[in-house]
Amino acid sequence: MDLQKIIHSALHEFIQTYIPDADLSTLDDVLLSYITGVLEDLGSQQSVEENFDVEVFAEMLEAYIPGFAEIDSVKVCEMMFSLASKLATARTSGVSYVHFLSVAKIISLKLTSEPPQTEMQCLKTQTEGATLPVSEWEAQEQHLLEMFPKCSLTEARSALSIAKGDMEEAVRLIIEGDVQLSPTPLNVNHGKSISSLFVTLLHLNRYMLVDREEDNKTHRPVAPKDAPKKLVRYHGNQVVTTKGERYQLVKKNEAEDMKKTYVNLKPARKYRFH
Repeated sequence: MDLQKIIHSALHEFIQTYIPDADLSTLDDVLLSYITGVLEDLGSQQSVEENFDVEVFAEMLEAYIPGFAEIDSVKVCEMMFSLASKLATARTSGVSYVHFLSVAKIISLKLTSEPPQTEMQCLKTQTEGATLPVSEWEAQEQHLLEMFPKCSLTEARSALSIAKGDMEEAVRLIIEGDVQLSPTPLNVNHGKSISSLFVTLLHLNRYMLVDREEDNKTHRPVAPKDAPKKLVRYHGNQVVTTKGERYQLVKKNEAEDMKKTYVNLKPARKYRFH
């Protein structure tokens, strides 16, 4: 079986599982070529050093198949890795993949000249879901790669697919940042590898505890009770102030005999002699 048929059948089965009412007539050559490029990156030897951006992939397919972005990202990762392993097995077993190989060869060649006029005349009217010939599509991808050196092949395909083959619209998407450009790696892998990202998502899906009961609860704070009345404090049958004083001066009534024993010490007078 042709490798592109393997991709088409796998996508058909996956989409029908989660979106039964999806219109699969939008799975054209443009979308399949984009998915083929992603699977090439996953199956390459450098796949460990690259990142599979699930959000960009889901946004791309959402433009063709509404509702695809609502599928769990872990399920999408599992499907893509399973499909990449199937394609690798099909290559080693000698399965013919003429279209798959032709697309890979065209991508690897550097296009230095404009496409012939006969190919330019094959351009179809740009309508909703319109497609371009393979040769002109690859030529536009090469032009984008020459204009934006930091742009990868997958990002160029994504921009052209979102723009429906319009070169100016694809350039505008890249300039305005709608398609994120990956920075040039400086011999350091700043992001997670594909395998580690997949394992992390898988572990979170299996073992992460989500307290859904807490989300269903409505916080209703208890109304405060009436403030207690200020108590009047007494000390020695007298009202004690509540302004912060901790002590009260208590005067003792002394007897008259005791007062007579007190001696008034006055300083001696100073005399001056002339």
